[in-house]
Amino acid sequence: MDILEQFKSDLKKLGIKKGDSIMIHCSYKSLGVTISPEDFFESILEVLGPDGTLILPAFSYDSVNYENPLFDRQKTPSCIGFLPEFFRTKVDGVKRSLHATHSCAVYGKNTDYLIKDHEKDLTPVGANSPITKLPEIEGKILILGSHPDHNTALHGIEEKGGAPYIFNHDNPIEYLLKDGDKEIRQTALRHYFNRGTYRYTQEYARIIDLLQKDKDYTFGKVLSADCYLFNAKPLWEIGVAKIKEDPYYFTEKVNIE
Repeated sequence: MDILEQFKSDLKKLGIKKGDSIMIHCSYKSLGVTISPEDFFESILEVLGPDGTLILPAFSYDSVNYENPLFDRQKTPSCIGFLPEFFRTKVDGVKRSLHATHSCAVYGKNTDYLIKDHEKDLTPVGANSPITKLPEIEGKILILGSHPDHNTALHGIEEKGGAPYIFNHDNPIEYLLKDGDKEIRQTALRHYFNRGTYRYTQEYARIIDLLQKDKDYTFGKVLSADCYLFNAKPLWEIGVAKIKEDPYYFTEKVNIE
């Protein structure tokens, strides 16, 4: 079996099916082999089929900030690696949601629904985020070779659950969103983990201890990469319930002096 056939076979064994809506957080080098980005995305889209949807983060929180509060849907690059930026700019048919720091690049059947109204969110992972909408369409989250702490859905879970450490309400930011000739000005909140002498770490892998393996998530290899495939609905339901029970469950307070 050649590499691409093995890649597709491993994705299917992990539990990805035709018609799925999948958000991917990926460490490209973790695959352990050289696959061109074109072949990477073509293979995944083949597995998903014509009724599937693929979502990648196109986040820009590094470059869109207090010093530079401008976000341009077409021009602002993503800041989280090569693959998301390739997907955003090189794969025909991909659409980007309109959000200053946590936009998503989406391709496939559910694209228009997922990106609709994202510009209305005034927090990083609010009610209109494609990430937040995943449970509504029985979507899945693939952590491909990345650490399960790198699961942005947990930010949305923190927001929805009312985690007390997540925002700095005293320091909102004035963003300007540009979409062609359209401009939107908004006052929004950013996530706030550093507090001077201490910070709150992200311990998002703890969600695994709350979920049922092979029901709520699967674990396996895709080529050389360790992978988790989460069902978004139980992830959100169980995660939000846990935060309401124990608001600091997904974090640790660490001194940084």
